[in-house]
Amino acid sequence: MNFVDRDVVRELGERFDPLSADYLLDPYPFLSRAREIAPAFYCDAIRHWVITRHADIKGIFRNPPSFSAQNANSPLRPACPMASKALEEGGWKAIPTLANVDPPEHTRVRKLANTAFAPKRVAEMEPFIRSLVDRFCEERFRGGRVDLIRELAWDLPVLVLFKILGVPDSDVESIKTGSWNRIIFIYGRPDDDEQVRAAQGMAAFWRYAEALVAARLKKPENDFTSALAHAVDPDGVGLTPQQTTTVILNLLFAGHETTTGLLGNAFRRLLADRQAWQEIVDDPALIPNAVEEILRLDSSVIAWRRHAMADVNVGGVDIPAHSNLLLMLASGNRDPDVFDDPDRLDIRRPNARENLSFGVGAHLCLGAPLARMQATIAIEVLSRRLRNLRLVENEPLRFAPNVSFRGPLALHVAWDA
Repeated sequence: MNFVDRDVVRELGERFDPLSADYLLDPYPFLSRAREIAPAFYCDAIRHWVITRHADIKGIFRNPPSFSAQNANSPLRPACPMASKALEEGGWKAIPTLANVDPPEHTRVRKLANTAFAPKRVAEMEPFIRSLVDRFCEERFRGGRVDLIRELAWDLPVLVLFKILGVPDSDVESIKTGSWNRIIFIYGRPDDDEQVRAAQGMAAFWRYAEALVAARLKKPENDFTSALAHAVDPDGVGLTPQQTTTVILNLLFAGHETTTGLLGNAFRRLLADRQAWQEIVDDPALIPNAVEEILRLDSSVIAWRRHAMADVNVGGVDIPAHSNLLLMLASGNRDPDVFDDPDRLDIRRPNARENLSFGVGAHLCLGAPLARMQATIAIEVLSRRLRNLRLVENEPLRFAPNVSFRGPLALHVAWDA
């Protein structure tokens, strides 16, 4: 890299603000330029090296010994003293257990947790998911206009998850509130007051999961929480209550939040492209690949994190040991070295499934098959029942202020009766 390149890359790092209003609204122009300029650059504002290219991100995911997952759930902005106190006094006891531990411990816990999303269990969820979407259409899609997030994408994934975990449907708002607090605390950059409020909400979220696990330890039911709480590995060793609670807490967050984003992104992109929508209406067999293309074009997880365990070289850029890395999945998903015409929606794209949105390797998302199924069914049902569904024009979009999760907070749609 010559002198001019270093100056340009330094400027890139100085300009990168993943929490700015412009970036939250549309991160792709900046990411496209960043990917062209450098495979990696340092951003002092968030104290992370930012990784931009598909091959490098994929390689990092596949190399846990060099790139640890230990920082995956660490707050982007370290907790202030009052927030730390709020967590402690609120009973927060989450420990590294699944997403933020490396093999071999990760492998052992994942094998126990994987039963929740085994192919047979996921397949058995299809009638329930389909009935939910049909019911929402009957009860909520009335009057020719709705907010699709509020009336479909908000509830569907969490109710599906509740059926697996054994959580009552009445607790949707509590879980969604806990998830929002976690997004802001871990993946956002809140000021002290916001951070304290988010910490208090996270502690309440922990206590909820803790009580659920304690109840299932005392009286098992026919649900995954009970199965995990009582599961043992081949050596006869199970998880501690603290480990079990941490896994359940993580599922109560990631098991629905990313799917809500996927649904919002999917309908936003498909309805904005009338030809693509009409093709799906005419041929539902196109829907599964269209879901992969949405995951590629507009992922609900646009960035994830890793920690360099030693001095490493990424794409020709030297990165010192103990550096934090922000892997820009949204940039890798539009890498022209992998995807032709990458900024265009192509529901027939032959290699759409090469997207990075669910991760790669040992930490591949547990719930990926379930998320794909929900998106496929939702698009299938709405495209059949509301063939002329369309976006309401000139409606502003808003996104949660964080570095990792992205989906519209509201999406107003209309149709002719």
